[in-house]
Amino acid sequence: MSWIGWLKVAKKHIVRVVLSKQQKELLDKICYKLGQSESETMRIAFLQYAEKLSLITEKVHGKI
Repeated sequence: MSWIGWLKVAKKHIVRVVLSKQQKELLDKICYKLGQSESETMRIAFLQYAEKLSLITEKVHGKI
């Protein structure tokens, strides 16, 4: 993270995801129902998956 004035800004990374036609259609439906962008939906899904694997808790407690 870097500081711009008093605002702390996180560096963002772009990740490319390859989906099948059916997966893309499913993602589109999820985005529509949630009223979110694809990137926001994928970001939330990624964090939920990491949480299910206890990776977020481990990271907070220094186990990773």
